[in-house]
This record gives sequence, C-alpha cells and structure tokens, in this order.
Amino acid sequence: MRVAFVIKGDPFSWKAHEALRQAIAVGMNHELDLILVRDGVYTLADWKQEELGINTFDKFLETFEYVNIRVIVEDASVQERGLKEKDFTTEVEVRSAEEISDIINSAEAVFVW
Repeated sequence: MRVAFVIKGDPFSWKAHEALRQAIAVGMNHELDLILVRDGVYTLADWKQEELGINTFDKFLETFEYVNIRVIVEDASVQERGLKEKDFTTEVEVRSAEEISDIINSAEAVFVW
C-alpha cells in the first residue's frame, strides 16, 4: 500500500512530531511518501530547534533509513523560504507542485498535518 503524509504547517507544534512518529510506524509496513509543503519544509531543515527549547527530530531521522519513507519537498516552498537541498537534515527529493499532486493522487491513503 502506498501512503502519503503531507506536512504543511510549521514544525513548532505537536503536529510535526506526531506526523513523523506515525510516518515511521506506517513506513514499517507500507511505502510512505512524506511530503513537505509551505512552512512544512522547515520540519526537516537544519534550524537548530534545541536552541528554541523544542525537541529535535534526530531520533526520527535515525529511524528513516530502516523504513520505507521517501521525503519530498515542494520546489516553490523551498525557494520561497530561501532554502536549498543541502539545508535539509536528511535526503530529500525536490519536486514541483504538479509532481506532488500526482504522488498524492496515486496514494491509497493521504494524511494531512
């Protein structure tokens, strides 16, 4: 089964942590596309969340290599925020909104955070 998780909000709320936690659980048994759009692109950017008193995503990232998770970021969201592919803490695929739409449409289940 192919599943898509879309994170579109900022990484400062509980939603980003919960989305990553559930993505790992789903990715153990299914193919999962973790799609970051709008402010969601900051979720896996290297922004030093510990300096703001926010728990880091390091434990989630350590697990990514053991599960079926593909991380996709929207090109326009990345460009609008002045980020580059090297600014992310894990390997990402930069895709257009049209490509992301196709990925979402092909998923059997979609969760939006």
